[in-house]
Amino acid sequence: MIEYIKICRIDHWLKNIFILFGHVVALVLYYELELPPGFMLEALLSLVPACLVASSYYILNEILDAPFDALHPAKKMRGIPAGKVRVPILWAVMAGLLVSGFAMAWVLFDNRLYFVSLALLMLFALLYNIPPIRLKDKAFLDVISESINNPLRLLLGWYAVVPAEVTALPPLSIILAWWFFGALLMTGKRYSEYRFINNDEISGAYRRSFRTYTEQRLIMAMIGYACLFCFCTGIAMAVYQPLNNLVMVFPAIMLALMAYFRHAMKEETARLEPEQLLRNPLIIVTTILTGALSIWLLYAQKHDWFNSIDALHLMEARWEKMHK
Repeated sequence: MIEYIKICRIDHWLKNIFILFGHVVALVLYYELELPPGFMLEALLSLVPACLVASSYYILNEILDAPFDALHPAKKMRGIPAGKVRVPILWAVMAGLLVSGFAMAWVLFDNRLYFVSLALLMLFALLYNIPPIRLKDKAFLDVISESINNPLRLLLGWYAVVPAEVTALPPLSIILAWWFFGALLMTGKRYSEYRFINNDEISGAYRRSFRTYTEQRLIMAMIGYACLFCFCTGIAMAVYQPLNNLVMVFPAIMLALMAYFRHAMKEETARLEPEQLLRNPLIIVTTILTGALSIWLLYAQKHDWFNSIDALHLMEARWEKMHK
């Protein structure tokens, strides 16, 4: 039984914490930081169908990847390649999780776009895993298609808490920023995995995209996604008045990104599994710092404790006065 539970990857449910970002965007831009009745309960419940559906596509991933996992130095010990589980039982568990997840999504949430977002999440999982499309075998497209889970989780969080009649999307700049942030994390995972295997022949047999990837190309891709994330984030902060104060959080964002790059490129990181990349204490601390500072700045702007635009205007006025 324990092997079947492992394949459901319950520990990976933590990735659905990105749904909380959709709740935060709705709270700031739709509810203007005024907590409506039932918000917390709906936010909490929105995680359940997403986790069930996520486990279903983790099972699909394990079934379809079993022949390739057998070539991986660590993944060859997983349930299917190691012969510890029966595949027909896994198909049955997958079907049960899918039915349960979508049934809960339909019953619990009046806004049907939550259900649609969940369906899109599963659709991209199928496109990512199933031949002949199997996007995970195509270099760079694998990252783009896998990281689309980030904006889809954003939509799950958004539609879970906004009223049923709301069909509008969150701001495009925020959707794209969250997509590029996911692409940065996924590329870092590829980079770590490429170095972990450390053998072009084995890595190419394990995953076709690794026949195209090199360390240099993956580093360049990470830098590109980091720049695009900052660019789209900056647009959102400048365009949407409730977010203006967040320009002051950019130093913390850059600190978190530098901590991520520093850890990803350490020599000893090459000997770690990719999932361990985000467990670095410095990355955790800088991420928490960024989140806490962002929350304070949002409430500071709402309650007129501090306004970054006024502060910048004051600095400009003093600079002009000094140079007259």
